[in-house]
Amino acid sequence: MIQLQKGRFYGETHFKREVRSLTLTDTVYTHDVVDWHYHETPYFTFLLQGGLIEGNKKERKGFTAGTVLFHHWDERHYNEKPTATARGFHLEMDSGFLEAHDLSLKNLRGTHDLRNPLLKILFYRLLAESKSEDPLSEMVIESSVLEIFSVLNNDFMADEKGTPPWVSRAREFLNDHGAAPLSLNETARLLNIHPVHLSRSFKKYFHCTLGEYVRRTRIEKALPEMLNGHRSLTAIACDCGFTDQSHFIRTFKAYLGMNPSSFKKMQKQMLI
Repeated sequence: MIQLQKGRFYGETHFKREVRSLTLTDTVYTHDVVDWHYHETPYFTFLLQGGLIEGNKKERKGFTAGTVLFHHWDERHYNEKPTATARGFHLEMDSGFLEAHDLSLKNLRGTHDLRNPLLKILFYRLLAESKSEDPLSEMVIESSVLEIFSVLNNDFMADEKGTPPWVSRAREFLNDHGAAPLSLNETARLLNIHPVHLSRSFKKYFHCTLGEYVRRTRIEKALPEMLNGHRSLTAIACDCGFTDQSHFIRTFKAYLGMNPSSFKKMQKQMLI
């Protein structure tokens, strides 16, 4: 079975950057089918365009643009490309980075489909920073990667034994339905929990308020639409649960540090 060395993926590499023990790669996938293989280092895949099917010993699943996956270095898998175009941004880290920052992958064996909306927003930021020529970009990249691991650690702590069952139900429900009109009472009813308890306890397990989490899911759902379509901001804002375009712009800027039009222009330039 083929082992791919760090920085190598099946496709055409549009961009590659080394930041100490991190490797960031932007790859257009050119193979319709990729046979079983594994990688030298653990890595994240942020699917930028198109779709991808991945299979391993346990399952075969399809993924769309905006998906963030984690693969342990020894995870054997194969890939299929069901769309004409598919493109991924990869973040690899070697043992030196993990040891230097006391990071463990014990909870990340195999392959994981990471659905926390904040993680996806962080990967959009990381993509932009990876192609920045700012002298401080290396420091920002490293700190962004550490923030990604911090979010992952919080998620795994929330899933530990003894965590109330409503926590996993809430995560799944909000990730799937965050763009729908939601009220505290209706959300609590669907999760079979008292609204006061939901409001008070949510931050303990999600490290943000319920309202903040819903806003993140809505921004996360809007980002692929902005990059891969030609729809207006008003239409995207409406579909993603915002009351109007101005509300969408304010929330977007709070999480991405720029307005949607600037982000769309910058990202399209990077994906040429």
